[in-house]
Amino acid sequence: MPVPTFSAPAAAVADGTSSQASRRSRSRAAAGRLEAARHGFERSLITLRRAALDAIDSGDLASLTLRVCGDRRRHAGGEGAA
Repeated sequence: MPVPTFSAPAAAVADGTSSQASRRSRSRAAAGRLEAARHGFERSLITLRRAALDAIDSGDLASLTLRVCGDRRRHAGGEGAA
């Protein structure tokens, strides 16, 4: 089984400074990825909210259009109010 090699000098590994720096570096990288994911999630939420509002608005228009068309058909056909 091969022995793992480290690029840091042996003295730095012995006192832990290299591994602490490595942990800090990985922690900063992870924090950056989390922040990017959070911003992406917020943008997705904004997009979904806009789409939902557009759907509601178009639904109102569709409902109004159907109501007006129904009224016109009733009046054109001479039907009484139902």
